[in-house]
Amino acid sequence: MMPNPLFQVKLADVPGVGDNMRMRLAHSQVITTEQLYNLQPKHMRKIWRSVNGERLWYALHGYDIQAIPQKRGMFGHGRVLPPESRSINGAYEIARLLLVKAGRRLRREEYYAEALWLWLSVRDGSWFRIVKMPTVNDEQAIMTAHRLLWDYVRRELPRNTTIFRVGITLADLSQANSRQLDIFNNDDEVRQKWERANGAMDALNAKYSSTIVHMGEWKPPAGGHVGGKISYVRIPSAEDFY
Repeated sequence: MMPNPLFQVKLADVPGVGDNMRMRLAHSQVITTEQLYNLQPKHMRKIWRSVNGERLWYALHGYDIQAIPQKRGMFGHGRVLPPESRSINGAYEIARLLLVKAGRRLRREEYYAEALWLWLSVRDGSWFRIVKMPTVNDEQAIMTAHRLLWDYVRRELPRNTTIFRVGITLADLSQANSRQLDIFNNDDEVRQKWERANGAMDALNAKYSSTIVHMGEWKPPAGGHVGGKISYVRIPSAEDFY
């Protein structure tokens, strides 16, 4: 193997080496791809604090390494707010639309969620809170949790707070075929009703490739395509753009 062409690749361009990992590597006096290449596999495992470091060593040295299937951890969207939406009410509406998109992705990939996260970037820092949910994927249940989160926002932040960015995430996921009933919250009949309603709405929207049926107002901000931008971790599907 002739590794010299590999050494011309910037360390930041090596898959699996993000900003945090570059800082960790620099702490170990590794700042070039050649230095990374010359590490020992166990040393890379120690730096990565997981077997992924050792797997990267073998990949860099030409071994055919098959990626480990990754388990889905969450569904979420974030957005920098346009100036006209930087109030609490304006941010709420954008977050609601982002959550609709995240909920559609949750259902398309056949998952349920048990937690909803909300993160806000405000002038003097950030605000974050999590609320727990039953094991759900329908919009009625998800939006109930969303309204609860924003009740906290309105109680804890001044009314004139400027919000620059919102992030909304569905977490604590489970496969759709593993929903467990809660003996203290036997809502299965209600959940099935809302899931059937959501299934019908999702099917209509998919058929016409447009949001033609929805719960509540549907007023995307200037520029549209809420939740449809290309991120660092995934390529959006066609459904993300309607």
